[in-house]
Amino acid sequence: MGHGTHHSSNAFYAALMFQLQLKDPNIFVGTLKGYPEVDSIKEMLLKKKIKKAYLMPFMSMAGHHAKSDMARDGDHSWKSILEKSGIECVPVLKGTAEYESFVEIWTDHIGGSLNHF
Repeated sequence: MGHGTHHSSNAFYAALMFQLQLKDPNIFVGTLKGYPEVDSIKEMLLKKKIKKAYLMPFMSMAGHHAKSDMARDGDHSWKSILEKSGIECVPVLKGTAEYESFVEIWTDHIGGSLNHF
């Protein structure tokens, strides 16, 4: 689950999902504030008869959105919406900044940018 935006740049989330599904067709990327939203992701999961989903924030930190909008027991969280449809959910409260491979990409990009000055 990414944050998303109503800006046209939100299209990169769907593009990312397309690229990830070339590697594993059971990886889905949805957003809070754009497309694909949770209802679209839910329909994709149901269409593929997926019974268990690992909910992971595509954000640097597993903060408020990950804890409240994705993982909590409440009517509007992704976990609750998916579980009401019969999909078991396992929230993973770990942000991308907690994965060494993501940190390496960021630091490489920062280093590359600094070399341009």
